Amino acid sequence: MAEHPSIDEAASERESGLRRLLNSPTANKLALLSAALIWGFSFFVMKDVTDAIPVFWLLCLRFAIAAVVTFAVFWRHFFAHLDARTIRCGIVLGLCVWAAYAFQTVGVVYTTPGKNAFLTGVYVVLVPFVAWIFRMGRPKPHDLVAAALCLAGIGFTAMSSGLSMNLGDALTLVCAVFYALEIVIVGKMGRELDVWALTIWQFAVMALCSAVFMPFEQAPSASVWTAPLIFQLLFLGVVCSFVCLGIMNYALTKIPVAEGSLISSMESPSGVFFSVLFGRETLTLRMVLGFCLIFLAMLISNAWDAFASWWRGRRELARGVG
Repeated sequence: MAEHPSIDEAASERESGLRRLLNSPTANKLALLSAALIWGFSFFVMKDVTDAIPVFWLLCLRFAIAAVVTFAVFWRHFFAHLDARTIRCGIVLGLCVWAAYAFQTVGVVYTTPGKNAFLTGVYVVLVPFVAWIFRMGRPKPHDLVAAALCLAGIGFTAMSSGLSMNLGDALTLVCAVFYALEIVIVGKMGRELDVWALTIWQFAVMALCSAVFMPFEQAPSASVWTAPLIFQLLFLGVVCSFVCLGIMNYALTKIPVAEGSLISSMESPSGVFFSVLFGRETLTLRMVLGFCLIFLAMLISNAWDAFASWWRGRRELARGVG
């Protein structure tokens, strides 16, 4: 008689399969791409919410929700890693991401969601330079080319009136620097420390920093707390923060930082798509050219090595055939 696997063996096999899936680079890339598309839509949602409640009220509520949900799911990781290094790194990570979101969210008040989305994507070009500061390798020549193209794209996109740049555009560019810092820190420290404990500290710090600035803003009136607004806050807190930021933090421990930054930058074109789709702005030829240059810079910054390797392989194969 054939032996059948026990219930425990079957459960162990399922758990092993799930672990392999979670560690799979392909699965993590697809998950990160899904998160990027959701973030693209969130630019549109944030613009609506900031019309109803002040920026730091939004950030405090959003990341308080994310912190509570993340703690409820990963509390064992939190208590198992209450060491000084994890706490310190989590606090630094939280401060960087909070600064990024603060500049981004204030920026979207003074510019369009599409421009906010694309200028945020500049962080993908900055990642190699930030990694250099963290002694993770010197920028390569194609990184400099990408930076030049990105600056030209910013000129076409943000400087719509001569050489002027509006406040929202400038604030969004500052946020891109902090996003680059976030990606490098997660990519470096998330492999050495527990990523879920870091994420809990990250969300808690972001909520606390936002709460510090809430008294300086006018409290929203009771009439703004409608069902649609509460649903939007839950969407930003649970889906865009707990799920999507959690996915990004975890994925950056399983795939190269450069590839992760390229995939997550897909939030920029998707942000423009949703902004145009819902009629919030009209694309001009100047903006399209700027967006194309920025997107080309993103591709060169992150896909050049793979292309060069493929081209060398083709040439070597051609020589072998000849």
